[in-house]
Amino acid sequence: MAVKVRKVPYYAMEPSIFRGTVWKEHLGNRGAVPINTLQKISFDRLAPGATPPPPPLKPTAEQLKAQQAEAARRKMPAGQVKKQQPKETPKPQSEALEAEDQDKIPEFDLQDVPGAMDKIGWPVAAKIARKWFASPKHIYNDDPNSVQPIDDSTITLKWTLRFGSVQKRYDELVSKKIYSYNAAKEAKIKITRQLKTTFVDKGSVDLSFDTSAFIGDERHFHIDWQFQFQDIPTSATLDGLALTDLTAALGNFNLYVAVGRVDVSAERYFQYDNKNKTKAYCIDPVATITHIYVYVKDNYSFNDKGDGKSQYLGHWNKKDMILSYRAALSDLIDGKKIHTQMGSSEITETTVNLNYLPGDPIDKPVDKRPGFGKFLEKNVYYPVYNSSYSEWRERHNRGGDFMIYSRPQLLKLEKKPLQLNWIRYVEHQNQCEEAPQIRGGHRSTSADSCCGHGYSLGQSRLHRLPTL
Repeated sequence: MAVKVRKVPYYAMEPSIFRGTVWKEHLGNRGAVPINTLQKISFDRLAPGATPPPPPLKPTAEQLKAQQAEAARRKMPAGQVKKQQPKETPKPQSEALEAEDQDKIPEFDLQDVPGAMDKIGWPVAAKIARKWFASPKHIYNDDPNSVQPIDDSTITLKWTLRFGSVQKRYDELVSKKIYSYNAAKEAKIKITRQLKTTFVDKGSVDLSFDTSAFIGDERHFHIDWQFQFQDIPTSATLDGLALTDLTAALGNFNLYVAVGRVDVSAERYFQYDNKNKTKAYCIDPVATITHIYVYVKDNYSFNDKGDGKSQYLGHWNKKDMILSYRAALSDLIDGKKIHTQMGSSEITETTVNLNYLPGDPIDKPVDKRPGFGKFLEKNVYYPVYNSSYSEWRERHNRGGDFMIYSRPQLLKLEKKPLQLNWIRYVEHQNQCEEAPQIRGGHRSTSADSCCGHGYSLGQSRLHRLPTL
């Protein structure tokens, strides 16, 4: 009598006539069969570029004798083998089993994931994944401004704008968010350093500048000149509810804006100190940002949160992937990373029955088994976690986390340049606070709103006037 196995529900991305690619739920008899097996996802394949190990040594006489004895035992009649083995107590079969036992199932190596990404239609995600496998061992330290290996050639800003609502969020960034108070305040801090270097340290009055000379060092450029950003959640990268190449490559990421070109005008004058018989050369600068740089920045890593649980990344085989529990799909849409971390918010725009799915991922290989064939390579999927990549890295001493940048794209603020004023330190300083003046296309001359930054030349050197 055949023993029934309780099937588990899963989600798979499948084509739809009217809606393109969608997540389809497979429930009840259409679910997948969990597999009890000692076989795990394989790490045996050599890392890219690795030297094959030397051939194994010839077996000793004792090893040959043991191998011959084992071969003879296997040739014994089945009845005789059974006599040599203790009888097992039969298990009651009144209920369906949680999983089906199988010693040997089709193999799947972790390095097969990029190939599956190619077959799904995610070539950029596959390229980035292959880069990770081929890179020297390196673990990201979770510090976004730290020194990290960099990939600045795979991802472009233009490419990211093709997906989901990324273009809409980009438009919001460059038309609204760069003009916020906090953005202006941050830009003023960055520009002040440059003005100090030019006017105070070098004594030059030619204060206009551009930052193109600095973009060759992405990390320092980002630290020194970035003043606003726009978060891109995973939900903004989706095609409907289906994952895209951008989802698989970056998941959630940020768009950043940095100072590009700055025109600086300044009122210049002398300030006299009759008591000390000195004079100071002062300026009240007005900086107008006429161009900005926009770029993508994200880390590619497999770090877990440290709570003892490794993030589930789906069940994979050599051709595609499926999701085995309800949180996984909502997690992807929540805005976390497919290649790193996943979130926990609920899906709000879907008709799938999330409550039917188990609360935790199935920590076993599964067999979709849509027909009568069992354990076919195309139907068997292995669970993959962040820890799978960490284990592979330790095994091969390869696998390098890295920082992803797109090349900064210059954008002219034609309609509304961003203007910042510095007003000389005045007598009523204690009644003032820092508040950059922002104007689009014209200069504000009001001295009542803030105490800004001034620079003075006292005798033979330049001094920065006090600032609140």
